[in-house]
Amino acid sequence: MRLLGFAKARPSYRVFYVIMVLTLVIYACFYLIGYSHPYSENPDFIEPRLTSVLLWFMIAVVALAAGVTIWAVFKSMGRRGKAEKKNDGLPVALISGGVAAATVVILLLSFLAAPSGSLNVNGSEYNDVKWLKAANMFVFSSLTLMAIASVSVIIATIRSHFHHR
Repeated sequence: MRLLGFAKARPSYRVFYVIMVLTLVIYACFYLIGYSHPYSENPDFIEPRLTSVLLWFMIAVVALAAGVTIWAVFKSMGRRGKAEKKNDGLPVALISGGVAAATVVILLLSFLAAPSGSLNVNGSEYNDVKWLKAANMFVFSSLTLMAIASVSVIIATIRSHFHHR
């Protein structure tokens, strides 16, 4: 069956399409099936029936992404080996190691710098310092890495523009 070129798509695109369809179906079910179900302990709040399904799906997708990332890093490091330290004059081994080290440093620094003050969640105080710092770490790290990527793209575009003149 050739559904919108699905059979001819590369495996990475097929996996992407499957994950996107699963995401759409799970989110649609989350909002359409028992979304306004009242919370048993406090009827002023809602407790969607499929919250656990959505949470487990998100955990599975994140775990799968982390696993594939770790596998890809080790596979590329093993494939590159010691012989290919430079590619087209670029020190690929140094760049790869620098990016990995910078990511770890950004994660560590953002965890250490993250505020750990308590939050008021649904009328209750949440004050688990470890999880508050971890959540802030991911937010700060994501924003920092997106800013670094944006600046890198701008610099590369400017350099490419002046290089071709």
